[in-house]
Amino acid sequence: MIGQSKKIKNIIVKLPILTLLMYGLTPVPLSMAAVAITTGKVATTTIEEKESAMGIIYSLSSPKVASEVSGRVIKVLIDVGDAVQQGQIMAEIDPERYELETIQAKAETARLSALKINQELDLSRAERLYKNNLVSEEILDKTKAELEALEQQIKAAEAKHNSSKKLLRDTKIKAPITGYVAAKKIVMGDFVQTGTIVFELVDTKNLRVGVSFPEYQSSKLKKGLKTYLTSPTNTNHIVETQINEVSPNINPKNRSISVIIDFENPGLWLPGASARAEIILSERENALVVPQLAVVRRSIGNVVYVIKNSVAIETKVDTGIHLDGLIEIKAGLQKGTLIAVDGAGFLADQSQVIVESNQ
Repeated sequence: MIGQSKKIKNIIVKLPILTLLMYGLTPVPLSMAAVAITTGKVATTTIEEKESAMGIIYSLSSPKVASEVSGRVIKVLIDVGDAVQQGQIMAEIDPERYELETIQAKAETARLSALKINQELDLSRAERLYKNNLVSEEILDKTKAELEALEQQIKAAEAKHNSSKKLLRDTKIKAPITGYVAAKKIVMGDFVQTGTIVFELVDTKNLRVGVSFPEYQSSKLKKGLKTYLTSPTNTNHIVETQINEVSPNINPKNRSISVIIDFENPGLWLPGASARAEIILSERENALVVPQLAVVRRSIGNVVYVIKNSVAIETKVDTGIHLDGLIEIKAGLQKGTLIAVDGAGFLADQSQVIVESNQ
């Protein structure tokens, strides 16, 4: 492009000079020769300030399932890699002991309930006799106390019965979440104690990715910022989500700040895979932009050449974000201003120009 511009410039410069010499006229100095350019106008668009980084996907929930009762494993119904639904039975512990305890607790509750009925009858008789001065107040109080004691014993028996029923239910080990089996740590015939880890599950639907960004972006990273995720495991999907957590500390080892982004699996994304997170740090509507070719570096800084009456006027500008061949102009220009684009690098202040085309 630069070579073509130089050739155009040489042709434009040399032809007028030759023509003048043919007619015996004095040529115009080279510094005053017109430069061929294309032009465009300062436009507006919505600018998004972005920052991207790679991170690792992991499951939002990866519970280790422990046995809540002790006993012999009599059934194992799933294997590693199997999909499970929340509440699905994965294994069973021999329930015989807990069935007997439940029956015993139920019988004890029934026995105490029968005693309570008799004690209520005794209290009713004692109250009638006391009204007729046939028994002392001491006997009446003793009968009431015995009834109250039975009521408390019944509550304790009912609690034990409920506990026994829960232990019986817990002999069936169920999946606490919907997901996949990541590890199986028992086989049929094993004897497990309460608290023994028997399965590890992973939730592949609800995922999160941890990403680290340079520390200089820490003031811009906030919860709720719009984020786009992509992953090599499924290149056909772009997930739109947001930042859920921002670390309050800078990592002193690599001078970075970490963010956590939660999202729902769009298809075949897997925990442990990599993901690229592109975070929209800020968004500005009606931002002024010009083509990248229009901005030229000079001794005074970045300049743009404003075109008025075929003359280039050097104008200093403050630039911002570079975006798809455009540069944001923070100060120095107004919307709709005509500027030099292709060929701007050959201009100086007050250069004469020939406009070849408008962009």
